[in-house]
Amino acid sequence: MNDSKIPGLNRASVKCRFLIEGWRGINHSYAMVNQHQILALLRAGNMELYHRDLPFFMPHWNTQNNGAGFKDEDARRIAALSDLADEDADFCFRICAPVPAPRLSRAKTLTYIITEFGLEKSSFVTPGISMDAYTRDENLVVTASRWSRDRLLDFGLSEAGVRVIPHGVDHSVFFPLEKEERTVLRTNLGIEQDVIVFLNVGAPIWNKGIDLLLLAFARVHQKTPRTRLIIKDGSQLYGIGFQSILNQFVEDHPSLVSQSLIESISVVSGNITQGQLAQLYGICDCYVTPYRAEGFNLPALEALACGRPTIVSSGGATDDFCHGAAVSRIPSAFRRGPLGGHNAACWVEPYVPALVELMEVAVTRGPIYENLQTAAVEQTQPYSWDRVTKKLIELYGVTF
Repeated sequence: MNDSKIPGLNRASVKCRFLIEGWRGINHSYAMVNQHQILALLRAGNMELYHRDLPFFMPHWNTQNNGAGFKDEDARRIAALSDLADEDADFCFRICAPVPAPRLSRAKTLTYIITEFGLEKSSFVTPGISMDAYTRDENLVVTASRWSRDRLLDFGLSEAGVRVIPHGVDHSVFFPLEKEERTVLRTNLGIEQDVIVFLNVGAPIWNKGIDLLLLAFARVHQKTPRTRLIIKDGSQLYGIGFQSILNQFVEDHPSLVSQSLIESISVVSGNITQGQLAQLYGICDCYVTPYRAEGFNLPALEALACGRPTIVSSGGATDDFCHGAAVSRIPSAFRRGPLGGHNAACWVEPYVPALVELMEVAVTRGPIYENLQTAAVEQTQPYSWDRVTKKLIELYGVTF
């Protein structure tokens, strides 16, 4: 008998063979989660770790133009993992989209499925397959939030077969800047110290609510010109740029458009490293994410780890981890119905006047908020990648 397959075995002296099937080397959210978990699994030790690269969802994605931005040493450790034959794996973790067909091997398998609006048949490589196929023989489905879990249950997955394991944050990269460094970075970017900077690094797509953020910021800026908005453009990954949203806004709200407003908006395009992303969080005064639908919203967690007060939609995925003095929630209405290609989508609709009020509070608060910075960082302590990945390992019945 292969003792590495005995459920619940304490493998202090036996190395199990752990095969990951997914994406690495790019900055898509699936790949970023996968790569952070790989590093945490490598730190955990007592296992032989392998990786099988699955095809990227978009044909134009590649490691050159869509790099993940990890430190060179970490990138090399991630890339060094080799493949393993199915029959030799003790455990398997699958993280890609569309959701692959259920595995036929005996290795206990966890399948990562996350959704924003809800699942459709097109979410699966094999449409119409029974959802029980993913949770039979002690196999499980893993998702990152209660919001996403509820959408999986709506689609027909059994509650007994789904586990919520949140995403994490790398506190060695995402932490508050020292005042002096923050001052230098803002000066180098031409941002005066008394200017209030709002930030969002989500892709400019409808569910991220960037259009709502732009509308709210325009109203805030009209009253308080010494405000700035920084947007991270996702054009290289998604082929959708912020400019299209701005053009639509100009057409829909001409009374709010001014030269001052246009000059107050900065767009960061192209790939950036994890360290540069942390600096973006560090120079802002408030991170704002008025999303309609998210599976988790990792940037909100990273912003809090960098000590930034954060404004989020209420009623969605961030309810799991966004609370406390450093978080402001936008009143939002739950919606369910047909949306685009979704027959029965779910989302929340943030109330824009309330978003404006919360951003005005951030303006009034100003750039000095040591107490909120401490509260923000403390909020993220349970969410280190090592801690959340340990919860993932425990689902395999392995203890270390």
